[in-house]
Amino acid sequence: MVTLEETCLKTTDWSIDRIHTLCESNNFTSIEDAFAIHGEFCEWLDPNFLTHDIISLEYIGDKHDD
Repeated sequence: MVTLEETCLKTTDWSIDRIHTLCESNNFTSIEDAFAIHGEFCEWLDPNFLTHDIISLEYIGDKHDD
């Protein structure tokens, strides 16, 4: 089972890689997209933030699962 810490690390790594990929394209729209990703994850990417408030919801299934 994947831990929340592993999920957060994977998401952070993805955001950094995606920002770099978008910025390398030299396309204005892609750079705007990279800026938007940075805005979404800015607290996670800031080394001065030592702790984060994370809310995790457990999957409860579909209405038809009994």
